[in-house]
Amino acid sequence: MSAERLLNSGTLLAMSHRYSIRLSRKIFLILFSLGLIVSLTAYVVIKRNRVHHLTIAAGSKQGESYLFSQAMAQVVAKYNPKIQIKVLETKGSKENIRLLEEKKVQLATAQADIPALPSARIVSKLFPDMFQLVVQANSGINQVSDLKGKRIGLPPEGDGQYLSFLFVAEHYGLEKTDFLGLAVSEKETDEAFRQNKIDAVFRVRPPGNKSILDLVQNRGGRLVPIEQAEAMNIKQPALDADFIPKGTYQGAPAIPPTDLPTVAVPRILLAHQKVDYKLIQEITSILYERRRDIEAVLPEASYISPPSVLVGTILPIHPGAQAYYDREKPSFLQENADWLGLLLSVALMIGSWALQLKSQLEKKQKNQGDNYNQEILVLMKHIECCKDLARLEQIRHQLFSTFESVVNALDYDQITPESFQSFTFTWEAAIAAFRDRRSTLMAKPTPISKSTQVK
Repeated sequence: MSAERLLNSGTLLAMSHRYSIRLSRKIFLILFSLGLIVSLTAYVVIKRNRVHHLTIAAGSKQGESYLFSQAMAQVVAKYNPKIQIKVLETKGSKENIRLLEEKKVQLATAQADIPALPSARIVSKLFPDMFQLVVQANSGINQVSDLKGKRIGLPPEGDGQYLSFLFVAEHYGLEKTDFLGLAVSEKETDEAFRQNKIDAVFRVRPPGNKSILDLVQNRGGRLVPIEQAEAMNIKQPALDADFIPKGTYQGAPAIPPTDLPTVAVPRILLAHQKVDYKLIQEITSILYERRRDIEAVLPEASYISPPSVLVGTILPIHPGAQAYYDREKPSFLQENADWLGLLLSVALMIGSWALQLKSQLEKKQKNQGDNYNQEILVLMKHIECCKDLARLEQIRHQLFSTFESVVNALDYDQITPESFQSFTFTWEAAIAAFRDRRSTLMAKPTPISKSTQVK
């Protein structure tokens, strides 16, 4: 199709429309980008100001885990009001772990020897719980094996402490039928011990526990050693050999009178794996950096320490807690600074080359557009000086030929859409000048030669 027919069919209008579409797309992209930035900014602002509500399964209100959970919740809220922790009373470690797995709570305390479920992640070791056996002074019980045929006050069935006692009893060759277990609340057990309705009380508690203190100081209770912890560790790696220090429950006379061998198990803080790692990182940070505030409520908080393989559990550490523990380790950027610096230099060099090439291409496109405009301006001067219709027709063909070249140049990105837009204004001016000049020439009378005059 010739250039003239292209023009007559509205090609110039179509090319202008194409430019308008390209411009509209650019405007759309700019507006879309601005909208996206505003939306992301609003999202970040809302997220940063959001108050996060978590629940921790904490065991019995009489236990140190519950007291610790209360203290932790208060300290976290003090130093980061956007994290509010609700403390939930439960029957013990086993229920805590179940609630965590069912996503009914986000945090939980538990004994490290109670098998955790797949969704649980370790945050921190809290304090050592110790197996403590208190017996009536005249019970004749001097070691665990003497519990055969005795009445024993135990934590409720299913509780972690209950399971720990069964483990110890089995190690010493005792079966459930060898003793009478009274598995009720701690308050009911203590009352039964005071009334001599039971011969012994078993607890898994930190040294200095208040209820045990009352039993040995005011109710005639006597602490009995629980030995062979090293042997138990073979079956249950979470258990360690430890001792209740002399004088823990009374200084003079000392209770116990000597360092009393027993079994220790870490009390640990767990979090569900789906809890935002930034929340856990912040809680872990407060737990360690504001530990003094928690110790003021619960002295056992002084034992808080990072988890390790020595805990005896195969559960992984929560990513948020791990991020806090790794805070002083060199980052990936620090470890690979040399290589990253080299890559950055290469990237900057390549980017500089790309910008130069782009600049050169744009300059070339602009120059080419300017050349086409110059061609039209030259043709316009010829139009103004033209005195012959035949010559004017030649100029017209040159105009359309140049137009066709510009259309092809635009299709092959040899000129920019802006250059094309500029060219169309010049070209239309030339066409208008051509039409005016043609009208002027056609209006002039044609001179008659002398040979044709009538004699």
